Amino acid sequence: MIAQGREGLKSLPKSLRLSLAVFATGIASGLVGIFCHYLLEFIQVLAFGKDKGDLLLLFQSVSAFRRFLVLLVVGVLASLFWYFLQRRVTLLSISKAKKLVGKRSPNFLGQSLHALVQVAIVAAGASIGKEGAPRELGALFGGSFSKGLRLDISDRQLLMACGAGAGLASVYQVPFASALFVIETLGVGWKLKNVVIILVTTYLSAYCARPIVGGQAIYLVDKVSLHSSGFMLAIILAVFVTPLAMVFAYVTKKASSSRITDKAILWTLPLAFLILGGLSAYFPIFMGNGQVLAQWLFAGNSSAYLPVILIIKCLLVCLLLRSGAYGGTLTPSFALGVGAGYLITVLLGIFDFSLSPDLGMLLGATIFLGTTLDAPLTGIALVVGFTGTGGVIILPLVLASFLSRIINNKWKEKV
Repeated sequence: MIAQGREGLKSLPKSLRLSLAVFATGIASGLVGIFCHYLLEFIQVLAFGKDKGDLLLLFQSVSAFRRFLVLLVVGVLASLFWYFLQRRVTLLSISKAKKLVGKRSPNFLGQSLHALVQVAIVAAGASIGKEGAPRELGALFGGSFSKGLRLDISDRQLLMACGAGAGLASVYQVPFASALFVIETLGVGWKLKNVVIILVTTYLSAYCARPIVGGQAIYLVDKVSLHSSGFMLAIILAVFVTPLAMVFAYVTKKASSSRITDKAILWTLPLAFLILGGLSAYFPIFMGNGQVLAQWLFAGNSSAYLPVILIIKCLLVCLLLRSGAYGGTLTPSFALGVGAGYLITVLLGIFDFSLSPDLGMLLGATIFLGTTLDAPLTGIALVVGFTGTGGVIILPLVLASFLSRIINNKWKEKV
């Protein structure tokens, strides 16, 4: 019966089967965003009590010991989970799964649990990004639907990439940026067919998740006015922030590529969470994927120890990845870019430059994201989507992003 059903599907016109796969991927990725949203809220309420709305207030609302204990327990449980999972399942990245289409399929249950645990540890305060989970789940659904509908290899690879972008769009409500992410980061060509399918899946996914996830900007940013000094600031930050972003991209990739997966994870990952918990007991700003730090800065707060805070945040991300944890670096990159942009803008003020710290933070985030994702257009669109900024303020963001790209390319040519 199953074989007959598959043959029946194959008898349908290819265009119809492709359309069904596209719409199914978009809707399923929207549901992924909703599920991740509820899972995140559930873990936060379980770990820290009633949801306070503001993440920093949520973390501060509990005792230092509870913050420490939550992170320690999560570290132990996560180490046990990933140790036993990786004994039974070979975890595939999205890019690797795409290459293996037609030869080998990901383990759906194992990969799904792997993705959901990433959301859970971030909800409990882990210093890595949660965006990897919805991308992986979206890609899983895109690959499964396209395989079930008997599409050819190239279309199955396309639907996997679209599913990844759609998962990102649903969680962060950034469909346009997610479409650019599929093209720039996942290497899908700029063909009309590809662009249409990408836009349909990302916008459909975001629309499906919006009633639950919400369509408002993630970060509250004061209105930024554009002056000629903004373009000068864009040039200065491109020169000084780009090397910092390149270093962060390099060390996080090294940490991920040398991630501990053998029996040693049973002590390295709890130890990493122990260190994070010890710091977070006294400084809750280190908790979470970077959203707390970024919003703290956007709200007009600062500290004489901000350079130290940024360095420690970077080291914590690398420590968790190297010790065996899985997760993204998108939100940490955004937060570090905000911090670096703010720092350099304030330092320029010492030399009598009258510059906007808010614009400096947006520019820093744009440069960091464009560099770490190796996708300048995506970096611009993500900053606009995350903060709700727009209009002419995009012009210095574009300038900074593409100057940063030139610097990045020149460095790559030398090495």
